[in-house]
Amino acid sequence: MAPVASAKAAPTRYKLRPVRRRWIVAACSFTLAAILFTGQVWVDYAYAGRSLPWSRAFAVALVDWELWTLIAPIVLLLAARVPLSRRRLARSLAVHLPASLGIAVAKLVAEGLMVRAIIGPGRVPFSLLKIHVTVLTYWAIVAAVQYAEQQRLSRERELRAARLQTELARAQVESLKMQIHPHFLFNTLNAIAGLMREDVELADTMLAQLSELLRGTLQTEGVQEVPLSEELRLLRAYLAIQQTRFGNRLQVAIDVPDGCRQHVVPTLILQPLVENAIRHGFSAIPGPGCIAICVSAKSERLRVDVTDEGPGPPQPLREGYGLRNTRSRLQALYGDDASLSVVPTNPRGARARLDIPLRGASS
Repeated sequence: MAPVASAKAAPTRYKLRPVRRRWIVAACSFTLAAILFTGQVWVDYAYAGRSLPWSRAFAVALVDWELWTLIAPIVLLLAARVPLSRRRLARSLAVHLPASLGIAVAKLVAEGLMVRAIIGPGRVPFSLLKIHVTVLTYWAIVAAVQYAEQQRLSRERELRAARLQTELARAQVESLKMQIHPHFLFNTLNAIAGLMREDVELADTMLAQLSELLRGTLQTEGVQEVPLSEELRLLRAYLAIQQTRFGNRLQVAIDVPDGCRQHVVPTLILQPLVENAIRHGFSAIPGPGCIAICVSAKSERLRVDVTDEGPGPPQPLREGYGLRNTRSRLQALYGDDASLSVVPTNPRGARARLDIPLRGASS
């Protein structure tokens, strides 16, 4: 059997590399804050009747802010694992509110002990405002992580959109290649020329089908997904031309439940699979043959099977451009949450199976 792409994506885990990078930024920021607040510390202690040398004032400020350097990894991980979002705001607040208060108390206790070790016993200036500042610092870190994450997701969406546009353009070019392929186009035109002497109405129908196929392909510019019913409309135009070429030899069976027709599929995704079945399956055997297209929906998945009665795929499977392009488009649209496999069937033939998330046209 041919190798099958992974069907479902693993749960997203927050990577440690962004946390480490953000921790370094936070450490530099806290050091800068310590330098800026040294003067404030000197004034506070002078107002409390204890004049400190500037070196000790800087040491106290350094303790105040560099403790956040030690605490920051915990806050960064909490902010990453429990992001603030409208959907789960209650859960986020239930985690971050007690965490901010607990970390603030622990930080102030540790700070008090370390400051006394620096300046010795005696009165240490204290204000309830420090608790508020400490809690606000916690929330400032959470907000900074949220902003950085939103920026990262925005860049990823832009890159993904650019990649999708590239893949769609490649799909359109490949589809047009198949449609104006010399064998396909010449055979179609020869069939039309022959029919002009025997059945003008059928020849006119075939020209209309060819025109509809080319026009429909060009109309998909900029469209990533279309309802399955629209994709089947273009596919039937392609199959009608092929059936005219091969006559009664080529039989097509399409089984699509009505409930599946409104679900979306990638634009121009079926034609390469059917073209592959005709070229490498049906055309490789004498006599009549059948191409079967079966669609089913189950467990939030949409499955499309394209089966032929040919000699079966070579082992190991050598994928042509059409299958490689289809696989790369699935990866661009769905990541690891989609799969494409080509396997032999019994007693002969091959089955191309497309498995994608079930989504309606509104999504």
